[in-house]
Amino acid sequence: MSAASDSVRQRLYAAIDERQPELIATIQELVREPSTLGNEAGVQKVVARHLAEAGMEVSSYDLPEDTISRPNAGNSGIPFAGRPNVHGLRKGTGGGRSLILNGHIDVVSAEPVSAWSHDPYAAEIVGNRMYGRGAYDMKSGVGINLFVVRLLNDLGIKLQGDLKVHSVIEEECTGNGALVAAATDPADACLIPESTNGTMVAAHPGVIWFRVKITGRSAHAGSAWLGVNAIVKSVPVINALAKLNDDLNLQLHPLWEGQKHPINLNIGVISGGDWPSTVPGECEIHCRTSFFPGTSVEEMQAKIEGAIAGAAASDAWLRENPPVVSYDGFRTNGVILDQTDPFIDLLNATVSDVTGQPLEAKIGTAVTDQRYYTFAGIPATCYGATGEGAHAVDEWLDLNSLPSATKVYADMILDWCGIAE
Repeated sequence: MSAASDSVRQRLYAAIDERQPELIATIQELVREPSTLGNEAGVQKVVARHLAEAGMEVSSYDLPEDTISRPNAGNSGIPFAGRPNVHGLRKGTGGGRSLILNGHIDVVSAEPVSAWSHDPYAAEIVGNRMYGRGAYDMKSGVGINLFVVRLLNDLGIKLQGDLKVHSVIEEECTGNGALVAAATDPADACLIPESTNGTMVAAHPGVIWFRVKITGRSAHAGSAWLGVNAIVKSVPVINALAKLNDDLNLQLHPLWEGQKHPINLNIGVISGGDWPSTVPGECEIHCRTSFFPGTSVEEMQAKIEGAIAGAAASDAWLRENPPVVSYDGFRTNGVILDQTDPFIDLLNATVSDVTGQPLEAKIGTAVTDQRYYTFAGIPATCYGATGEGAHAVDEWLDLNSLPSATKVYADMILDWCGIAE
């Protein structure tokens, strides 16, 4: 390391420490913009403003309507118009490698809000914790992205390689935002500050969302024998899916050995009937399942449909009125990171230098947007801050974890892109 580059690094480190209140305020601003599915426009305006203030070239675009037909795409059921991806670009001077900092801006619902001890959209700070929906997953990471590029601009630090920021939609339900971003605006590597509690995501499974519609026959409850209760008829289907949930874990992928039940088929929603005195003529269950890399989306769909067909074959009514399976949301293969890639070698060394601890590789049980960059031939992984409660009540971010996470990102940018001295 030259004296000049060491000086740049130390100036950047000092700014990270001195301006922590600014990073925390940025994260609070993001959390206070509710950005559930379909409501991302407001927070993306905030992101675009921060990127512009950091001197980046900013572009904003709606996803193409044909996105849902692409491999590994999903369908949220919400039109893309008015819900943009936002990109920022800091052009390098030349001769360096390019880097993407990706972050998803969407969050899951905070319901039931009444169960929270803190307003989920107030970004309240108690001690070293910030509470709020998205504080941990992952507006902390988006905040780090916005903060570090602002510091580079304010300190006048020039890079050899291009630095890009992708702020994307629909990570929580399809991944379509990252799918389009990776395909249209590539780079030599991608780093995603998902809050991973200081670990690196080395692999994750594929995920499919699906619905099963069961048809019965309506009747008055006083003469219920004239009808066929669709909710009751859903029971053999549910039992078959519960068995499939267990069967999917009988043969574990080597990377997931030792994990308790790593593949999970979750029956997340059931809806049927609308009146206590009416035999329900329709019932629908909405499910999510994961599956190991090496199994394709099509193979997993065949397993789902086979299990449901087997349940229907054992019931006279369902044989004549078979359940209908449809797919929405996630429909994506899993991914395994090449841990021998030079980018990952650099991340390992950087985390060790900054934290004094070796980087732990995490084998995930849920999907991240890193898969789309990997599918596009771009080495990518997730590494980020600490906290708890993703998708849960009283989600919180550990504010004490922000300085070291930010320094890891600062170092990765300087070393991967190269400092223009």
